[in-house]
Amino acid sequence: MSSPTGSTALSVTQINKQAGDLLGQVFGLVEVVGEISEHKRAASGHHYFALKDDRSQLRCAFFRGNAQRCAHPLREGEEVVATGRLGIYTERGAYQLIVQSIAPAGEGRLAAEFERLKQRLLTEGLFAPEHKRPTPELPRHIAVISSDTGAAIHDVHVTLARRFPLARVTLFPVRVQGSESAGELRQAVSQLTSDVFDVALIVRGGGSLSDLWSFNDETLVRALYDCPVPVISGVGHETDTTLCDLVADRRAATPTGAAELTTPITTSDMRQHVGRFADRARLRWEGRLQAESQRLDGLTRRLDRAGPVERLRLGRYRLAGLKSPLRHGIERRVAQGRERAHGLRRRLEGAHPRRRLEGLREQLVGPASRLYRCIAAINSAERERVATLSRRLLVSRERLLPRWRVRLDATRLDPQGLERRLREERTRLAGLSRQLEALGPRQVQQRGYALIETRGEVRSDGSGVLVKRAAEVERLGSATGRLPLTIRFVDGDVAVDWTAPISSEASSDS
Repeated sequence: MSSPTGSTALSVTQINKQAGDLLGQVFGLVEVVGEISEHKRAASGHHYFALKDDRSQLRCAFFRGNAQRCAHPLREGEEVVATGRLGIYTERGAYQLIVQSIAPAGEGRLAAEFERLKQRLLTEGLFAPEHKRPTPELPRHIAVISSDTGAAIHDVHVTLARRFPLARVTLFPVRVQGSESAGELRQAVSQLTSDVFDVALIVRGGGSLSDLWSFNDETLVRALYDCPVPVISGVGHETDTTLCDLVADRRAATPTGAAELTTPITTSDMRQHVGRFADRARLRWEGRLQAESQRLDGLTRRLDRAGPVERLRLGRYRLAGLKSPLRHGIERRVAQGRERAHGLRRRLEGAHPRRRLEGLREQLVGPASRLYRCIAAINSAERERVATLSRRLLVSRERLLPRWRVRLDATRLDPQGLERRLREERTRLAGLSRQLEALGPRQVQQRGYALIETRGEVRSDGSGVLVKRAAEVERLGSATGRLPLTIRFVDGDVAVDWTAPISSEASSDS
């Protein structure tokens, strides 16, 4: 075989560099969608991982400078869109993608779907200003559609109780995130009737576009458009916008802002209005009294000008007879006005939030006492269990101590037998240790299983109670409605909270 000339032969490094330059020139800047796998972060700050789909994978390198500018953290198993250039790692000849930026894969599609649905509903006129209805200034019955847990419903309750505690508030508890939340929201809107509710609130805390996607459901938007009750939307934060915000009669930036729009007139405003009304009534009666007094003075002067003493005396008697009923009538009207003002003031004091807080404190006395009794019963049972174990330990010690003393004496008389017995016991202990390790929970966890323990009930050694059945979770958590749990995997623990499910009867009562 003839050897190639040195002018035409390429080294491995040269061919890898030229192939990498050719890939970059042909493809340029590309976007690749895939699932992150085999992610590793080097000590230098560079990230190395693979993007895969159901058939193949692509190696990727995400260098430290670009990774520090990326706001989206890399998570194993997440589908992302990676933007970068194709190249070849010269030292190994490996084909890879040099990543410049990474973004979640789902957000872009959701944003495009949002704009498409928004333009179509806008063309149909669902967001037209002439369809917006005014909200009442003094609502008597307010419907709130939201999750019964979280900061949003807490802020709404606190704001309504502070601004207008006279209004009745009915909560429609629904899920505000997930595949079934849109159906629950539509079901809650369908229950709103104008003969029961004056205004409705639909609120939720902030989140990403995918978290708020239930509020962009087309069927829900049309249900809000046809709702007979004026609707105020307070979904997300100031930067979040959903289709429910656009179709609602009024929109607030936050759930607290929605509650404030629902109560434009507060109890403080009503108290000031009643005070102004009482002042105007007092001024009117004082003015009328002054006018009557002036009229009386005029009649007195006319009598003085009449001349005859007898006529003047009779006129004075007549004047005295007219003056007394007039004064009594004016005083009676003033007293009635004062009683009415006092009645209004007593009504306002009766509806003060302080009274409602006292009632709520009285309602908490019963559950608190039951909780204390439950804790006392548990402590008593634990003390009895410890006492029983102590007694059993003493009995075992008294029963086994003579036996082991005899065996110890026999062992002292035969050192060789003791050494032989010690070797046998060590061999037996090693076999039992291997058997215990083979049958232990860690071997089971290696196969993909996990242990579940409670965090509320703790044993004497500091560990939780092992939960074996689902019925034990409901039994242990029935007292408080929630149960702290720890899921023990082979590589670490995860803390979770079990919450008792809300029955359909409780939801309808609320």
